Amino acid sequence: MDEVFSVAGGKAALSLRPDGILHLVWAPGTYVQEEDAVSAVTMLNKISPDHDRPLLVDMRNAGNTSSRARDVFADPHAVSRVALLGESPVDQVIASFFTGVHRPQRPTRYFTSEAAALSWLAGG
Repeated sequence: MDEVFSVAGGKAALSLRPDGILHLVWAPGTYVQEEDAVSAVTMLNKISPDHDRPLLVDMRNAGNTSSRARDVFADPHAVSRVALLGESPVDQVIASFFTGVHRPQRPTRYFTSEAAALSWLAGG
């Protein structure tokens, strides 16, 4: 079983899967603010201090994300690529806005299929 770390005062959970993929899951309805993003990135760097790992971000139940939080996520950190997992047209718009405006430092793609997201992450 994966060890799960609480992030941002319990607003999210982060784990390192047996396949080496980091998995970040935001709590339902969470409004992600700058300090939440900093907390998540700090934990990512603690879990993977020696090399960058792929990251699966489950945003299916999360609320919105502040502009400052998106800036934090766009900066370089301990990930090699990022798969954003959503399920609705709104999730897709948020992901497209993030990748288009904030220009993340790592390859970032949006998926509605967890299997497809994991396959893409494993391929990199």
